[in-house]
Amino acid sequence: MRRFDSHAELESAADDFGPGGANEPIDGISLIQEYVQPAQPFITRAEFIGGRFHYAARVDISDGSFELCPADACEIPRTEAESGAAAAPFARREEITASTPLVGHLEELLNDLGIAIAGVEFIETGDGRRVVYDINTNTNYNPAVEAAEQLAGRSPAVDRIAAYVAGQLAEAAPQTSPLAGSASR
Repeated sequence: MRRFDSHAELESAADDFGPGGANEPIDGISLIQEYVQPAQPFITRAEFIGGRFHYAARVDISDGSFELCPADACEIPRTEAESGAAAAPFARREEITASTPLVGHLEELLNDLGIAIAGVEFIETGDGRRVVYDINTNTNYNPAVEAAEQLAGRSPAVDRIAAYVAGQLAEAAPQTSPLAGSASR
């Protein structure tokens, strides 16, 4: 991921992303998005399981990073000074709930698209808009936020996903009836 602050910068780097370029994408697809300035230095990642809201996490972007993956494997190492001074890169946003209007719209969108499990990222702008810019259907979860879920007595994602998959399997399984003549003797 790379940020360009002008059309000229993007144009001068365009060949790097084309066939034979230093940053040629493996699948041949380059995605270009407009940069949206957040009101505060964080984005929000709303997690959905079984088409229903699970929670929203605050993702700190104060260092200018575009590395928003919540998994441990994606974590960028920090020095001791950075770790002590900086806010936790991921934290649950308690004020974003299932009754938040955007969450309701996202649930409806995901259900209309047939997407059961997703992480949806949005930015809150200085003029009060919430701009959705990414829907991740291969989502993963931040261990610190998941641990906080458990401490608060809420089900972690792994349990909710397991229940969702079990329900899907139960619906798909053929209904069996007892064999005729197998009454107990």
